[in-house]
Amino acid sequence: MILAVNTSSAQFSVAILRNSGALTGEYSISSGPAGSRPLFPALHDLLARTKADLRKVTAVAVATGPGSFTGLRVGLAMAKGLCQALDIPLIGVPSLRAMAVQVGWTAYPVCPVIGARKGEVFAALLDVGGGGEPVGIKEDICLKLTDLSRFVEKRTVFVGDDFESQAGTISQVLGDRALLAPAFSWNPKASAVGALALRRLHEGRLDDVGSLVPTYLRPPDIRPDPFYASS
Repeated sequence: MILAVNTSSAQFSVAILRNSGALTGEYSISSGPAGSRPLFPALHDLLARTKADLRKVTAVAVATGPGSFTGLRVGLAMAKGLCQALDIPLIGVPSLRAMAVQVGWTAYPVCPVIGARKGEVFAALLDVGGGGEPVGIKEDICLKLTDLSRFVEKRTVFVGDDFESQAGTISQVLGDRALLAPAFSWNPKASAVGALALRRLHEGRLDDVGSLVPTYLRPPDIRPDPFYASS
């Protein structure tokens, strides 16, 4: 079985999947402060409730971004620590591609978005119609939510990480070009990360625990330390 971790946004999720892809269990919190993710308590609870043995986990999958800079670092640190402790492989999965998988197969392009602060979002434009890994149509980008009209040129399915704050603007900006995925799917899921990672595990496409790093797409916000700023 495979353990998956997704800390791309204010939500967080951990999941356990069998090697067949069947979901054993998933723990998700839909919102909360980025710095207060109780990842290890959630994992402990998930293992206890599913009666899964951590020693039988054969790989750890983790969302690598883009997304919350702090969240990505926390999730990756947890995944690396588990891989080193259990001596098992690590598989990094791009966050936006995992979100696209949550939509399911569709003939339309899929545009997943994750909030990036400052009124911006990280966005991708992907083809998921083949049933395999999502295929990029354009290069992933960070842009204003109100500028999506220059990124999306035809009818496209949208899924994001905050339905209430993103869906209305997307519909307003894109009109009938925007096909909104159901609201319940607008939470980044660890199970989607695990599903993509399982394909790579079966193919032997693994990542190096020491060198895997998050994908940010833009430089992090630099905030001066209040102590040094006042001295």
